[in-house]
Amino acid sequence: MVPLGSPAAMARGSARSAMGFAAAPLVNSDPKPVQDYFKYLQNELPPATKDMPSTIIGNGRIGNLLAKYGEGRDTIIGRGDSIPTEGDGPIYVCTRAEDLEAIIAACPESRRDDLVFLQNGMLEPILRKYSLVENTRANLYLAVPKMGATPIDGITASHPDGLTSANGKWAGALQGRLAEANLSCRILHERDFQRSTLEKLIWISAYNLVGAIYGGVSMGEVASRYSTDVDAMVTELGTMVRFTLTVGMLPRLEERQREYALTVKDFPTSLKEFEFRNGYFYKYSMLAREKGFPDPTPMHTDFLEEGKKLGRIDW
Repeated sequence: MVPLGSPAAMARGSARSAMGFAAAPLVNSDPKPVQDYFKYLQNELPPATKDMPSTIIGNGRIGNLLAKYGEGRDTIIGRGDSIPTEGDGPIYVCTRAEDLEAIIAACPESRRDDLVFLQNGMLEPILRKYSLVENTRANLYLAVPKMGATPIDGITASHPDGLTSANGKWAGALQGRLAEANLSCRILHERDFQRSTLEKLIWISAYNLVGAIYGGVSMGEVASRYSTDVDAMVTELGTMVRFTLTVGMLPRLEERQREYALTVKDFPTSLKEFEFRNGYFYKYSMLAREKGFPDPTPMHTDFLEEGKKLGRIDW
C-alpha cells in the first residue's frame, strides 16, 4: 500500500491526470454546521441579555401583551411607521409573516440585527434572502384569546417547563419580558430551536387543515374527535421533514402535539398565511409531481385539494 501524501502517491495522481482521469473536485464546505455542533456539545449559548426598553412593531394581541409588561418604556409603532435609527434594545416584530419583507426593507441597516421574529411558519427563505438567519427568533406556544385577555401558556404534561422557545441575541430579553407575564420561555441552542420551529410548523399546518376540512372545528375537537386523521398527518409531515431537511423529530411527536392542542382547545381552526405554513409542504409535493417522483405528503395534499374543491378552505 502506498502511503497517502508520499512522493509515489503524488506521482500516481499526476499520472492519472496525464492519462485523462478527472482530478478530484475541490469542495468548499460551509464550516457553520460543524461550529454550531461544537457549540452545542460545549453547551454554549449567546451572552445573556435582560429585559429592557424595546421597540414593538404591531399593536395586535402579541404586541399589546409585550407592551403591557414593558411598563411604558417601549416605543410602539405600526407596520408602516419608521423604525428608529437610534436605539440599543430588541425590535419585536409582532405582525403577520406576510408583512416581514416590507418591515425588513424599511429597517435601518444599523438596526437589522436587533429584529426579533415572533411569527409562525417557515421564515427561513426570507431570512436567508436578507442575511438575517442569525437574528433572534421565538416559537410562541401561547395564546391570547382576545385583546388584553390573560394569555394561555403552552405548558403540557410532556413539557412542564413550557413549549415556548427562543434563540439568538435577544433571547434572554424576551424570556425576561414573558416572565413578567408569568409565561415560560426556554432558550435553546440553534439545533434544538430548529427542531422546535419545525414541530410548530407541523402542528399549525396539520391541526388547522384537519379542523378546516371538518368545518372549522376547534383545536380540542381535532385532538379528540379527529385524532386518527391528525395523528396520521403529523406523522406524514414529520417524516417528510426528516428526509428533506434531515431534522428528526423527538419521540411521541403525535402525543405531544395533541397535548398542546388541548391547552388551546377552544380556539377555532382555519388556514392562514398559506405560503408560510401548509404551502411550504405543498410546494414540495408539486415539485415532486413535476419531476415524476412520489408525493412526499400525499395525505396533506389530498386534504388541501379536496378542501378547496368542497369550498371549505381557500388558498
